[in-house]
Amino acid sequence: MTRNEEEEEEDVTKSPGFRREKQIDRQRREEKRREEESGGGARKERGAEGEGKGKDAHGHGVGGDDHKSSFMQSTFNMANILMGVGMLGLPYVLKSAGWIGGTITTIGFCLVTWRTSYYLGRELNGDPRPVSLFDNHTPSKTQTPDSKTSNGSHSAANPDTHILQRMRKPITSFPGIAREAFGDNGCICLSAVLYFELFSCLSIFFVSLGDHLHALFPSISQSKHMTIAAGVLIVPSAVLRTPKLLSYLSAVGTIATVAVVSAVVLSALVMFLLVAKAEHDFVGGDVEVVGGNERDFTLYSSKGLPLALGIVAYCFSGHAIVPSIYSSMARPQDFERMINVTYGMVLACCLLVGISGYYMFGNDVEDQITLSLEHQSENGNTLMTMLTWLMILTAMSKFTLTMFPLALGFEEMLTGILPSDLAMELIDSLVKIILIVLSLAVAIFFPSFSFLCSLVGLICTMIVSVIFPAMAHLKLFGSELSMLDKIIDWLLVVGGSIVAVVGTIATVQADA
Repeated sequence: MTRNEEEEEEDVTKSPGFRREKQIDRQRREEKRREEESGGGARKERGAEGEGKGKDAHGHGVGGDDHKSSFMQSTFNMANILMGVGMLGLPYVLKSAGWIGGTITTIGFCLVTWRTSYYLGRELNGDPRPVSLFDNHTPSKTQTPDSKTSNGSHSAANPDTHILQRMRKPITSFPGIAREAFGDNGCICLSAVLYFELFSCLSIFFVSLGDHLHALFPSISQSKHMTIAAGVLIVPSAVLRTPKLLSYLSAVGTIATVAVVSAVVLSALVMFLLVAKAEHDFVGGDVEVVGGNERDFTLYSSKGLPLALGIVAYCFSGHAIVPSIYSSMARPQDFERMINVTYGMVLACCLLVGISGYYMFGNDVEDQITLSLEHQSENGNTLMTMLTWLMILTAMSKFTLTMFPLALGFEEMLTGILPSDLAMELIDSLVKIILIVLSLAVAIFFPSFSFLCSLVGLICTMIVSVIFPAMAHLKLFGSELSMLDKIIDWLLVVGGSIVAVVGTIATVQADA
């Protein structure tokens, strides 16, 4: 085992929940290495021509990267993570903070997390400069330009050629960044926040399930709906144990996202046309009336800013998955361009959903826009009923997807203690049942979608997506950063901390 592999093994043993994935990666590398050794003679005969076909202009393997993600696939995966159930609450953001406050909050927090996504990519790359300047074969300062690469060749052929070196060695995981910057204690603290966020998301999915089921079957209470859903979710949570099986569930979330955005925007467009026609036919009428309901709007409200900011923060929570997407890219140097495209699309969709939903319902909008659409629709409206059922399936699929890494983390903590694989499977099922019961209890005690989303956003997302990336950026690259970069980082750290504390207190007091 090489030195790098030993360091990676040590990193894995200290990162609960990541050992199984790392073992699969090592098996793939071993298989690839054996294939290369068995075909070494043929490659030598092909010479430079074969080597040119095997790699692109940046030195990345083409034939060996079949399991890697292309630029479009990485963009799709990142957008799918960001556009989750939090998007349903964006019209409620405008209700809470008004047209001006809600729009500025959405755009502002998007720009902040946009920048911190850059930070994570550069921290994974091991250098504060843009990722596009580097490729997989760029040495770090711990590797001299004359040192041999993995295939035995020297990395520098011309001493007069300037070689761009990374400041640090690349990092492969989110806990790895925390450990490199703040040691083992920092890694433990970050892992605790991540697991708390995952557990809180389970409760949010329960609330969403209860709300949508209650909209379809109002004779049954929301808490009973959540309890029934908990019993149903035990089966998929216990059966779907591998990432390959779980990956099929992500398609449901993708379809639901497209359906929600399309339904909200098209409904708002139809309403706008009806209002325009009504105002044209009834000259002098200054009250907006559609379907007999007056709509009231708020221009700005400082009182609802904390709740609005928390919901927006929850909507843009996805930084914990950034290292996985970065590592899966066939061309990691395109990471920042991928982030630009992704955040541009996500921001456009968020503004469309938020503005369209608030325009349709005004201050009567509910904390999930799909509920308002369902209540507005006539009895027996098939399309709205299908959309509601789709959101129910989405919440169930995301519940199972979120349960997997959370349960896997507890399972890895017990590795080496349990005597057999059978005992591990039994404990795994028991852990999932306990998590389902606990998250159900939280959902029944706090049955408010907007309140839970806001708390998770203000506490967890502020730490994971704003404070931590900026702090790690300062800690890892402080000596190489300009004064402006340091000021921006400190503003993110201090400002994010103040917003998290003050916003959480204000949200709890407002809900009390």
